[in-house]
Formats: sequence, C-alpha cells, structure tokens
Amino acid sequence: MSRATAGLLAAAIGVVGLAPPAPASAKAPAATANAFAFDWVSAVVAVAGALYGAGGGGNLDAATQQIIGAIEASEARMLNHIDAIASAEVQACARAHAIELSDINTMSTSVRQLWAQEATRCAALATAYLDAVVSKNSVDNLGHVIGEIYAIAIAARVKANLHNGVDLLLRDQVRSYEVVVAKLAPSCNEQRYVEHDTQGRVVTVEIHYTCVAYNGDQATDHELYHLGKLVGPPLNRDAVANNATRNTSRAIALEALPRLRSSMP
Repeated sequence: MSRATAGLLAAAIGVVGLAPPAPASAKAPAATANAFAFDWVSAVVAVAGALYGAGGGGNLDAATQQIIGAIEASEARMLNHIDAIASAEVQACARAHAIELSDINTMSTSVRQLWAQEATRCAALATAYLDAVVSKNSVDNLGHVIGEIYAIAIAARVKANLHNGVDLLLRDQVRSYEVVVAKLAPSCNEQRYVEHDTQGRVVTVEIHYTCVAYNGDQATDHELYHLGKLVGPPLNRDAVANNATRNTSRAIALEALPRLRSSMP
C-alpha cells in the first residue's frame, strides 16, 4: 500500500525487537520443542480422572505408575532443567524428589507419607518462588519443570494414600501456570497506517501488531480496512502474543491450563 500520504499513528505497548517475525496462528503454538516428550499434563489429568471421575474415571494405580515411570525415563533431561532454576531451595528439593521417586514403591508407609508431604512442600515452594521472582529467565526455567514437580507431588500423595490434598495441588499447579503466562507475556506494539484521498477522506487503514518475547522471538500480523470495511481476516492479537512466546514455557502453560482446569473437582 502506498504511504505517501499516510498518517502514522503508533500506540506503543512495548519495545519491538530485531528478530525476524513469525506469522501468527489462531491457536497457542505447540510447546513440544520446550517440553519433554512425555505429556505430564495428561498424566496428572489421568490421576485426577481416576480420583474424581473426571473424563470417565480410570485406574488410579496405573495412572500413578505412569508418572513414576516417566520420571525415571526422563530423569537426566529433567535434572538439566532443574539445575537451571535460580532458587537453591527449589532446585534442591526438586532434584532430590526427581531422583528418589523411583524408590517410592519400596518405602514403608510412614516414610512414604513423610516423603509425599515433602514433595508437596517442594511444589508449594516452586509456586511461591514463581510469585516472587521478577527475572523472566528465572520464570521460564521454572515454568519448564512445573509440570514435573507437580506430577511428582501428586503421584507421591496418591501412593501415600493422602488423596485429600490432590485437589489443592491441582489448583496450585493451575495458579503456577497462570503466573507463567502473565509474567512471560511479550511486549507488543501496534501501528496504524491511514491513507487519505485527495479530499482528505480516509480510504484505507492498515493495522500492524507485533509482539516480542523476552528471548527475542517475534511474531506479527495485520488487518486492512478499505472504506471502513474489513478486507481479509481480522487481526488476532492474542494469537500474535502467543506465537511470539512459542519457544518459552509460556507456550507449555497455555496448552496445559484448559486441560488442568477441566480436571479439577
């Protein structure tokens, strides 16, 4: 579009970065590049379904063992993410529980219950740290393993027959992911290009919306109006923001939240 007579009206919401833009999607982008291969949210939802009948119920022991087996299989990769957590206390408890979970079936009842309570405390610490931390990189690092930390705590409580606290853990996990979504929201910038005819009447209005994540990833989209009518699809600002954060744990949180909310009693 010619902008020789265009008036530039910029509403700056944030700072536009220099990374090449990616096209926006109508949905939150998949988080498979950031997450481990195992679907931790599905495993937690399966446990909730077996406990509370959500989604038709299921086998509680099988759902719990699936989490334990997955932790064992992905322990090395999980520990790499845990080691990047800035909080020494959260890092220590998460690392210890990831290593020790494989022994939970051989623990005595009393030891298993104490261990489950400590795993619950570790999950609570992780959520408290997310609430308090300011650094986006620290939020992102912890956001990558929130699913695993809560999966361990939930599996441990089920194995220890401490079912009453599982619903509260689910609510805290939802709150943790909500914090990740909010704190890793990208900076966004909207620009309007208005073209007039020779008599000063508005002919076209083109709106460009660009978002940049803290790691420099960028996404953009636009919409065009001609003589007051929309030409082509409307601009989806949420999709642009979500696509900009596609390579952060915000994408994991966005994908997980609807499923977790539907699993809560």
